[in-house]
Amino acid sequence: MSGNSNIKIADLFCGMGGLTIGAAAAAQELKLKLEINFACDIDSEAVSFYKKNFESNLESFYDGDISDIVSDSFAAEQSTNEEQISKRHSDLDFLFAGPPCQGHSNLNNHSRRSDPRNYLYLKTIRFIQLSKPKFFLIENVPSVIHSSESIIDKSLALLESFGYQAKEIVIDFMRIGIPQSRKRHVIFGCLTGNIDKILSNIYTDEKKVLSDVLEDLLDTSESDLFNTASKMTNVNLARAEYLFSQNCYDLPNHLRPKCHQQAHSYKSMYGRMKWDEVAQTMTSGFGSMGQGRYLHPLRKRVITPHEAARIQGLPDWLDYSEVKSRSSLQKMIGNAVPPALSKRFVLSAIGEQNGLI
Repeated sequence: MSGNSNIKIADLFCGMGGLTIGAAAAAQELKLKLEINFACDIDSEAVSFYKKNFESNLESFYDGDISDIVSDSFAAEQSTNEEQISKRHSDLDFLFAGPPCQGHSNLNNHSRRSDPRNYLYLKTIRFIQLSKPKFFLIENVPSVIHSSESIIDKSLALLESFGYQAKEIVIDFMRIGIPQSRKRHVIFGCLTGNIDKILSNIYTDEKKVLSDVLEDLLDTSESDLFNTASKMTNVNLARAEYLFSQNCYDLPNHLRPKCHQQAHSYKSMYGRMKWDEVAQTMTSGFGSMGQGRYLHPLRKRVITPHEAARIQGLPDWLDYSEVKSRSSLQKMIGNAVPPALSKRFVLSAIGEQNGLI
């Protein structure tokens, strides 16, 4: 690694910093120092959170549209900004990126598959071309492979032309110790080493369910925004009462909104979680029964932001005190990439590089 004592990273579209957190955990385990050479995001709340929580490790942050500093023209001469990127960020060990996925999401019925945000994926590829990190991972929703612009095929061809071994897989987060049914498309790459060998060590035998991460939060006395659940409407309180009184987990159709009372595929909506199973995928809607199966398994309320953070694998040391809006808090936590992904990748990549796997 850089200077043999640091892990130098960049985190593009970093959000609250899920991938950075994983790299920090890996660095701590390896007794190395984490150096955040560059990070960027456009969301002001996420930017403030990231800067506050990683200020001691952070060298450079760009809080704006990455399109203003990076092109998606791979044959063009470097702009002034791109020359600076090549000069200042040319010694990266790891680059992480989570380009906005709404354009690819199956939940996006307005512009699914064809969306200007899909091209932000290519900004990451251009940044890789400019900075030449030793290793990288790019995370997105599984349906990114169906983008009308063939983003993944283009990206893999470009990465290979830059000299990388690159491989795409769909990561099952349950297999890396995250108690939720979350799957994501990830492109992993390396300049040296064996990418297949690195990826053979990504998964772990560690399996967790909700009780493993929520038990100590059942009756917390904390009353701040992070530790309190969203207020439920009277009709949702009645729905919760029904689920508990009948000891069931799926709301019957006659108790759903009228638009859900006919044939539908929204079984998890208004549902109750199961204590000894995993959660559904965490989203920014975890504060509402109508957004998914987010009713607490043992309490007649939806899960708190703290509980959602635990389900995402986010550590308790993060400081949320300056986040004043519940919607912002839910958006940051729901959109975070579980840190286990980058932690496993960093540990495996360094282990392969040092001949340990």
